[in-house]
Amino acid sequence: MTSAGPVEGEHTAWDGESSAVQDLRDLLVPLAPEGALRIVLQRLALHESSRPVGEHEVLDVVADVEGNLVSVPLRGRVREDPPLARALDETVTRLRHDVLDSGAEGLDSLEVILDADGSQQVRIAFGLDVTPAEAEGSPLHPAVHGGAHHITQHAPVLDELRDRLAGPQPGPLRRIWCTLTGRARAGS
Repeated sequence: MTSAGPVEGEHTAWDGESSAVQDLRDLLVPLAPEGALRIVLQRLALHESSRPVGEHEVLDVVADVEGNLVSVPLRGRVREDPPLARALDETVTRLRHDVLDSGAEGLDSLEVILDADGSQQVRIAFGLDVTPAEAEGSPLHPAVHGGAHHITQHAPVLDELRDRLAGPQPGPLRRIWCTLTGRARAGS
C-alpha cells in the first residue's frame, strides 16, 4: 500500500503504479488554462452519522496568472461534456481498483496531483468522516484538497515549480548588455 503505512485521517502518498494516472493526465491537460502548474483531482467519500452518502469531487487547476497562484475550477467544464465526463469516471474507477487491489481497503479519499513538469502523485486517506455540508461549506473541511488548499498549503513548492518551468533568467551582466544594446539600436 504505502511504504510508511497510512495514518487514519491523514493523506498519504500511494506507492503503487497505475496506467490510469497517465490516462488522467492525457484527459485533463488539454483542458487546463495557460499558466497551469498543477491539476488536482480528488474524490472524497461523504458520510452522515458515519454512513456513506455519496462522493464529493474536486477538479481544479492551480495556475500562474501574472505572478499570482490562482485556483481555476475545471469540474464544470468536464461535467458539461458527457463523453469526457464518462471517460474521466471510467479512468478514476480504474485507478481506484488499482489502489484497492494494492490492499487499500476503506479508502475515503483518492487524490491525484498532476504537475506541469510531468511529475505526478496519488494520495490516499482512510478514516475520514466528512459530511456533504463540510465538503461544500465555508470553511471547507480540511480533507477537501482543491486548488485553494494546494495554494495555501504548498505555495513554496508551486512557486519553485513555476520558476523551474520559466527557465533560467538572464544574469545581471546579460540584462545590462541587453539594455545597452537595445538602447543603442533604438538610437540609431
